Amino acid sequence: NFLRLGPSLRTPASPLKMAVSDEAQIAPGGGAGGFFTNSNPEDRRVAPENINGRKKFKVVYVVLESQYQSSMTVACKRINAVQENVCVESVGYLLEELRNPETLKAFKRDVETANVFIGSLIFVQELAEKVVEVVQPLREKLDAVLIFPSMPDVMRLNKVGSFTMAQMGQSQSVIGEFMKKKRQENGASFEGSMLKLLRTLPKVLKFLPSDKAKDARSFMLSFQYWLGGSPENLE
Repeated sequence: NFLRLGPSLRTPASPLKMAVSDEAQIAPGGGAGGFFTNSNPEDRRVAPENINGRKKFKVVYVVLESQYQSSMTVACKRINAVQENVCVESVGYLLEELRNPETLKAFKRDVETANVFIGSLIFVQELAEKVVEVVQPLREKLDAVLIFPSMPDVMRLNKVGSFTMAQMGQSQSVIGEFMKKKRQENGASFEGSMLKLLRTLPKVLKFLPSDKAKDARSFMLSFQYWLGGSPENLE
């Protein structure tokens, strides 16, 4: 299991309101109408100093909000410091950084050697297309793909064991139908529908085969811990 879920969950007061990009690092570039950051993803790379026979896995993540970067860095360093059987290499990208062609190439190289990909709050169409273009061809070789509230095309990349969202938006998709129904009922946003799905998970799981229900539960628990946002939750 690549996610070590701790015994307690610490949830911030307004998890989806954490989506604030670091405007101080955004600078014009990337052609007409484009912006990308002057920050360097290499500054966020974490690698174990000593593997010592442990199983190493690699996590690549793309986030909108810069505050997740520090939490991920602390979480990965803790895993490398205290875990006896596993260690982790991780590198994170701000969504806006993918406008930079060289950064996009580096992102692709990282995903090619990753075990786990995580994406969150990817709602800019042109950047969502870039993420899908890179991750989709590598999805089957990745051990897990965790996409938290993002555009539907990106959400379809999700893969946790037998659980996927590949059919999201189609009539045979239980989760897709659930979110569609909620939007029709009260005009809920896609993010709001995901949170409603989280709260009503037991009702949804009973419609899934047992193996998919177990993996769906793993995905939704991961979503809960991700929303927690602290190093302890991400660890």
